[in-house]
Amino acid sequence: NNNIGYFLLEEEEKKQSDRSLESRHDYTEIRLHRLNHLLKKFIHAISSVGDPIILLVDDVQWADLSSLELLRNLIQGATSPFTFIFTYRPIEPSHPFLQMIAELEHTRITKTEIHLRNLGEKSVYDLVESTLNIDPKKARGMMPRTHKEMKLDNDERVEKCTSLKTLTHEICNITNGNPFFIKQQIIYWIGQGLLALDENDQWVWDIDKIRESNVLGDVVSMILEKIKMLPVSTKSALTICACIGSKVDLDLLGLLFREMHLL
Repeated sequence: NNNIGYFLLEEEEKKQSDRSLESRHDYTEIRLHRLNHLLKKFIHAISSVGDPIILLVDDVQWADLSSLELLRNLIQGATSPFTFIFTYRPIEPSHPFLQMIAELEHTRITKTEIHLRNLGEKSVYDLVESTLNIDPKKARGMMPRTHKEMKLDNDERVEKCTSLKTLTHEICNITNGNPFFIKQQIIYWIGQGLLALDENDQWVWDIDKIRESNVLGDVVSMILEKIKMLPVSTKSALTICACIGSKVDLDLLGLLFREMHLL
């Protein structure tokens, strides 16, 4: 009888817990519905005054279903002139975002697609120049080594300089004009001392050493190489964070970090 009593008590507690979860779920759904309704009315109000409005949403490839539903409500609540700009990396045709856009195309929505290409060498030149704040006339890159020049000392070799254009060409060969890869490559070279400021605060580099260092063929290899250079404790913390998810509580991280090192 006691066992039956305990069983009934546990079942009742489980039912109460389930009802509590359902109640919290319903409350969340109600709040989400209210938020969507209010934002839809807000977008409708601000887009009815006649002034052009542009809303930019970046990295849509990471959006979850709830976020996409919110975007759908915003789009449907907007009136002309209102422009939404969505940026995203290459994604599968089955991605929910593309499905949402396809469904909205059957309404009054007008869609324009712009496929971005990698940067050309002139654009890469401008990006490197602005990123490093380089004066092309003062930038000094050492010439490639030849049998004759290898006999010269450093001072003589510095006088034989490559141009920023040569460095740009090398960057283009490595990165294929990928803007993110370009910046990561520059940061990597600076960290390795291959690209450095001299005593006059001018950028200098050795094009030979830069070419010799080019063993990283893509962005993923670049990021992995940077991770390898991190302290052991930092890599351990990143390993824990990768298991937890995109958001990590610092107290939980500290607890797990201590536990992991006590094993």
